[in-house]
Amino acid sequence: MDFFIERDPSGRLLCELVDEASAATVTAANVPGAANGLRAAVADARAGGLGECLWLEPGGEYRWMFRRDGDRLTVAVMWSAGTLTGWQHVFRSECGFAWFAGRARAELDRLGLPSATT
Repeated sequence: MDFFIERDPSGRLLCELVDEASAATVTAANVPGAANGLRAAVADARAGGLGECLWLEPGGEYRWMFRRDGDRLTVAVMWSAGTLTGWQHVFRSECGFAWFAGRARAELDRLGLPSATT
């Protein structure tokens, strides 16, 4: 698995997720909220094994879910445009927890998106 986080020309956050079987683009209009949510969800997975956050968009929301089992992490992303459509699978992959946590921190730091606590 690999992923990259960028800002698009309108200022939104874009995350490209790729693994051998699939690829997805996850976006967020509220950049500080998305960055802090991702950092908190990874911290929750580190502390308790599970973490999740929402990346909000005008037309719906992406739900990131993390499950840590030892040094392995399952990453799942779902999309919902509302209660009638429910949640649709966007991406799922596994990787090393330490790698993902370090990569997420590095990508957000590179974009100048500090955590709410720094």
